Amino acid sequence: MSDDLLTDDNILRFTQGQRKKLEAHLLEKGWPQDAEGQIQLMSLWNDMDRQALGNKRIGAAEKLAGADRMVATVIADVIKQFGSNLPYTRPEGGGLTFDHAPEGAEKLPRVSPVPGEMDIGLESQNFENFVKKFEDE
Repeated sequence: MSDDLLTDDNILRFTQGQRKKLEAHLLEKGWPQDAEGQIQLMSLWNDMDRQALGNKRIGAAEKLAGADRMVATVIADVIKQFGSNLPYTRPEGGGLTFDHAPEGAEKLPRVSPVPGEMDIGLESQNFENFVKKFEDE
């Protein structure tokens, strides 16, 4: 391999290919009967599993990063609407509007507020009234 082809992906492909060749060689005559051959094979499989799991971890991290990016875009839109000083006040007219839909917004569930959810201010309530409110539902 020349130096310009030594990317991480190419190196991983090369080493995984070499492991598969060694595996085929070790299993050529069936399961190795000697302890050294068995240890080599188990070590080889352990390395192959570790690399495969590492790749899965990287893929999962990339998906989470994409979801984080989508959430950050929504939060930025909300902050832009409200301004950074008073995040709990609504613009005149009530609802929120967005200049654009963030990438992947169609995957987000549609929600609508329940009565009282968008109210601003403090509510004084004792424990009995709080419990009764939920028992009545």
